[in-house]
Amino acid sequence: MKAKVQEELIYINKMMKIPYTWRTGEVWGEFFRELKENGIIYANECPTCGRQFCLPKSVCTRDHTVCTDKSKWIPVGPKGTVVTYFMAEQSFLLPTTGEMLKIPFAVGIILLDGATVVFQHQLEETDPEKIKPFMRVEAVIKPKEQRKGNIFDIVHFKTITE
Repeated sequence: MKAKVQEELIYINKMMKIPYTWRTGEVWGEFFRELKENGIIYANECPTCGRQFCLPKSVCTRDHTVCTDKSKWIPVGPKGTVVTYFMAEQSFLLPTTGEMLKIPFAVGIILLDGATVVFQHQLEETDPEKIKPFMRVEAVIKPKEQRKGNIFDIVHFKTITE
């Protein structure tokens, strides 16, 4: 039996942008509304076990208690302490803008002042020799007229000395 010759496939590389709208839900919607309007980062707390969440959650992941009572929300930050971090040298597409993220970039796992849970966000510093665990940082929030009500209203966290 004669082997069939495999036809060469032709590929076309094309970047596609597919716009979509994603509903934040009640709790994240309120978090982003507060960030947009007032520049405040909030955590919420489970009324049963006291566990905090930042970004806030509607239901506690430990005991499944509803956590939507906004009167129990806690303003945290804008300063905090880097617990650990990672460096990224591979870019990826930002789903909110459709643009590629500039590299290298550092992401800090940050314990915001007043919070008992960490918050993950981009650091301004990209030199791994200058980023250290337990260094102090502060959120740089866009001017009010530039905020859109998403996580990128926080531009990054800059290194501070206190």
